[in-house]
Amino acid sequence: MNTRYSLHIVHPAFELLKRSARILHFIAASVIIINAMHQLQYHDADKLLCWSQVFIGADILILVFFNAAAISEAPRLNLIFRLMEAIFLCGIGLTLVSDDHTFLGYCHLVFSAAYFFLFYRERRILRNDSVDISQTGITIPNFIKDAEISWVDVKSIFPRYHSIIIETLRNRKIHFELRRNLKIEELEQIDDFCKKMCVNG
Repeated sequence: MNTRYSLHIVHPAFELLKRSARILHFIAASVIIINAMHQLQYHDADKLLCWSQVFIGADILILVFFNAAAISEAPRLNLIFRLMEAIFLCGIGLTLVSDDHTFLGYCHLVFSAAYFFLFYRERRILRNDSVDISQTGITIPNFIKDAEISWVDVKSIFPRYHSIIIETLRNRKIHFELRRNLKIEELEQIDDFCKKMCVNG
């Protein structure tokens, strides 16, 4: 009998992040272009660097307005743009700090850190967006840190063809829809395994 099951789920926080992708790309592109134009107009900055920023910002805006489907249908492309945005925001922040615009510089560095964090989480989502059921317990993906639930803390678990419901002894009810329906034999195996492992059931 298999002792580890991975059920790919639709996680509400991850879905919200996907739906927010366009606005996050738009914000980053706007900041990059505004900074480039400001540097060109008031600080006599390197024109090649400034126009490179405008070009990158325009590329992101084209993605947002004319190829929005690619953001959700090609998550790796989304990741590439998220990383570019984080790097450019970091570069802008460091440039502003070195030019004695400390407050604005640190604001950009905070934005950059947030975008690096989003990149990290989106990358993890691509690699693992599943509830893992094993002999040691249940692992649930979470936005900040994956949650580990030991079998001694599980009150009941109900695998269904299209969803899974987990109830803990602390009266916490966790419900996830599955990305694909389980086959009859898969459901039976998982259900038998959970009944065997659930000591409080």
